[in-house]
Amino acid sequence: MILIVEDEVLVRAVIADHLREEGFKVIETGNAREAMEVIASREVVDLVFTDHNMPGGMDGRSLVAWLEHHRPGLPTILTSGALAPVVGEDADRSRFVAKPYQVLDVERRIRKLLQPGRLPPTEC
Repeated sequence: MILIVEDEVLVRAVIADHLREEGFKVIETGNAREAMEVIASREVVDLVFTDHNMPGGMDGRSLVAWLEHHRPGLPTILTSGALAPVVGEDADRSRFVAKPYQVLDVERRIRKLLQPGRLPPTEC
């Protein structure tokens, strides 16, 4: 299950539709608070793909930090059109994809992070 956190509906729809066509189950949310509700509901989530700039007082990097505390080991991919990756970022848990991105590149990164033996525990 891939959780997509993106406030721009058209951007979210493009990546969500592509991933569904490739056989992934997808949950879509428009901001970090909605994503936190999904995680807190104990919905099984295997990876979070989140935009950095979002409305609602919590950005994508803050969401990634929250996830590291509440779901350690859950892979995340952070995307932004205006943000550079943090030097020294843990490449196994958090990746950066610059916008505009190619959906095939995102899919490839997701598949790599979800390879057997790399899946996080699904319990909260």
